[in-house]
Amino acid sequence: MLLEREEQLQILDEVRLSISRSGGRIVFVAGEAGIGKSSLIADFLSSLGPETRKVIGLCDPLITPRPLGPIRDIAAGLSGSTLIRDEEAMLFGGLVEHLSSLREPVVLVIEDLHWADDRTLDWLKFIGRRIAMLPLLLVCSYRDDQLAGYHPLRSAMGEIVPARKKQINLAPLSLDAVQMLVGSTRLAPDRLLDITGGNPFFLTELLAQSADGSKVPQTIGDAVDARLAGLPQDVVRLLEYVSCWPGAIPSGILLALPLPDGYGTLTQAIEKGLLIESGGRLSFRHEIARIAIYDRLSHPRRVDAHRCFLDHLCNREDGVQPLDMIVHHARGAEHEQLLLRYAPLAADNAASLGAHREAARFLEHVLPLADSLDLEQAAEICERWAYEAGLSLGIDADVISNRRKAVELWRKAGDENRVGENLRWLSRLHWYRGEAEEAKRYIEEAIEVLENNASATEWAKAKAYALRAQYYMLQDEMGEAVTWGRRALTFAQAVEDVETCTHALNTVGSAMLFRGDPEGETLLRESLRISLENGFDEQAARVYTNLSECLIEMRALDRAEDLIDAGIRFDSAHDLDAWTYYLIGRKAQLRLEQGRFDEAVTIARGVLGQENQTLLMRMPAQIVLARSLLRLGDAAAEEALQQALVSAEKIGEPQYLTVLKIAEIEQSVLAGTSETAAQAWDWLCSLDPRLLSPRKLGEAMFWARIAELPLKSTSAPGLPEPVRLLLEGKTEEAGVAFQMESSDYLAAWSFAATGKAERLQEADELFRSMGAMAARRWLRSREGVSGLPPLQRGPYKSSRNHPYGLTAKEQTVLRLLVEGNSNAAIAETLSRSRRTIENHVSSILSKLQAKDRVEVLLRSQSEPWIVLAEDEADVEIEYSSHEN
Repeated sequence: MLLEREEQLQILDEVRLSISRSGGRIVFVAGEAGIGKSSLIADFLSSLGPETRKVIGLCDPLITPRPLGPIRDIAAGLSGSTLIRDEEAMLFGGLVEHLSSLREPVVLVIEDLHWADDRTLDWLKFIGRRIAMLPLLLVCSYRDDQLAGYHPLRSAMGEIVPARKKQINLAPLSLDAVQMLVGSTRLAPDRLLDITGGNPFFLTELLAQSADGSKVPQTIGDAVDARLAGLPQDVVRLLEYVSCWPGAIPSGILLALPLPDGYGTLTQAIEKGLLIESGGRLSFRHEIARIAIYDRLSHPRRVDAHRCFLDHLCNREDGVQPLDMIVHHARGAEHEQLLLRYAPLAADNAASLGAHREAARFLEHVLPLADSLDLEQAAEICERWAYEAGLSLGIDADVISNRRKAVELWRKAGDENRVGENLRWLSRLHWYRGEAEEAKRYIEEAIEVLENNASATEWAKAKAYALRAQYYMLQDEMGEAVTWGRRALTFAQAVEDVETCTHALNTVGSAMLFRGDPEGETLLRESLRISLENGFDEQAARVYTNLSECLIEMRALDRAEDLIDAGIRFDSAHDLDAWTYYLIGRKAQLRLEQGRFDEAVTIARGVLGQENQTLLMRMPAQIVLARSLLRLGDAAAEEALQQALVSAEKIGEPQYLTVLKIAEIEQSVLAGTSETAAQAWDWLCSLDPRLLSPRKLGEAMFWARIAELPLKSTSAPGLPEPVRLLLEGKTEEAGVAFQMESSDYLAAWSFAATGKAERLQEADELFRSMGAMAARRWLRSREGVSGLPPLQRGPYKSSRNHPYGLTAKEQTVLRLLVEGNSNAAIAETLSRSRRTIENHVSSILSKLQAKDRVEVLLRSQSEPWIVLAEDEADVEIEYSSHEN
């Protein structure tokens, strides 16, 4: 019987009953060890009828967690499905697809989430983003007393939408509950409460030892010791063996232990309530008891127990070898030979499931043993650990050090191909760390090694050349990027390295298009096609990002719009968060270029409000926010510009710094100052001309002319036509040309530069239509300018046109849809027929170009501004303030 848990059971049942109407939910059950989390969940599950599907997945306290262990348990438990396979795709998208097909809600449980591997936490985030559209109650238990503030579980839980999760924190039992447990014994309830803190498991253990009123043990360890003291030695030995096996142990393994009467001993342990049996597996009633017994074991007895289990696991009759358990017991048995054999295999399995942190941890077990191996084996361990750790644990000094050690070992072994490969990786690692000079040095060294080695493979050269090309592109040295990219393509095609071909096509295409060669777009779209066909998700994301920036710069704004939307849909569907928000930053840039400054600010702030984004991925949004606020005349513009400059200087790539230096000139013009403009212009003039695309050079020269800064020349190859006209003094013609390419903001500045009254009026009207208050103030500050209306905002609607053209009714349906409501529930809420709601949902899917409700949900999480708040309905707001 559970005491003082009625309210929590009721919460679980109410959440379960709400799923059919309003979508799936996650309930987190938290509390200290022994507080009754598993008992609560078991009681809840037992209350459900046989028609409710219930599946449990377990996280075990292994030295290195089972990669996706509880998810594999759940997949195997969903009988009648194909989800028993371990492939990563089946455990993510395949599982969601299966759950989506269910007509009735299912209850899934993950126990002891604090022991979960990182990939399981990725799965939790993955399912959490989609759960509103699934008939699913997911119940997860975890120990909150073992979660430090930086624990990855906290981060994973934080990414789940608040409306989709419920927290149940289990409190200790009260004195009244303790009195009920004590009953008529002579034990003092208040004394027991003081000792146990109201922990149900501890209370149960103490009562089992002290029911006759004898001395009460002070700790769990004391209670366990007291309980073991009166047991036969064989039973004690059995329990000691079991304590060395984390989680539930198959009874067949226990019967094979070196005990005189294995079956009889096992029966005694079960009858005395020391072990519990379920599904042919046995375990302690609680992990606390297992740890208490394990802690009292001497070192030799622990090693002996682990060796017994290790021998069984490595020599099973069915040939199945659970690698994670073998590594766990090889560590406990201090068996270096088996550790060296099985840890790399376990790492391979973990990596195949996307569990790179666990792969690194498996390899970490053998890293200290590498010096005992031959050169090639040691080098393999070092470079493999560096790869897995770099992906999952961060690019720190240890990762760099092991890559360097791999270089030294491969050099001693005489394998120059592997030397070049590890030097290439060192370049890549330093680039990720923002250390451009180190990145350049290592890639140059890698290429030198490979080109001076007669046995160097084309595969190794292709990858090195591709990375060199990417480095040059990021430094805006586009000619060099094309040269090295084409070399990479030649070698990659020769060895049919499709992914490197895709990477090189992307780089070459981007470099060409940034310099005005339309053939670049053909190469980029070919790279995208190959990436999508072969499942190279990050390569596809890179194409969407690079091509969209090129199209914006080319002023192909409509094509950029279509491509960006397709890219955001792709990135969101594949949970490529970093790429998603970088690309959404480009969408904000598109809005800036379209003169939709308010929307640009909304989108940019949406990106910057997302947690756990790297500086690089935030950069486009930071730049757009600063420039948009500047044009809107917002008081926060100067601070935003300075913050963006600091970030860009940390990254050190010209592509970001150039835009911000141009923005500094614009800021000076608007503020009526000259010093900052002169410094920014000097910086731009100091750049190698090859680092500026014709469009960026043209924009820099445009603002230099507006700021009346000295120009060394008024011409340059490839300058956009409107800029050329402005520099020739043909300001009116320049304005018309800017309007032809949809650059209304620059057109307005060109018209203002004519000084003609009618053109000043036109410039002011263009500025007004974009909300460019800073430019309107500047216009009124000019000598000799008169006849312009006072700066006054009149009535306007607080709601803007929906960015995807959704009607007001569709926006209301969308809000309810992303909250997880079914069509029937939406129809009931809005008092409309179900057929009407189905038509609205169909229209929403079409306008968002989404294939299903799940994709709409994901888009709303990536682009929260597409779900306009209810208070943004068509309400007229009167502004009466005047600005002069």
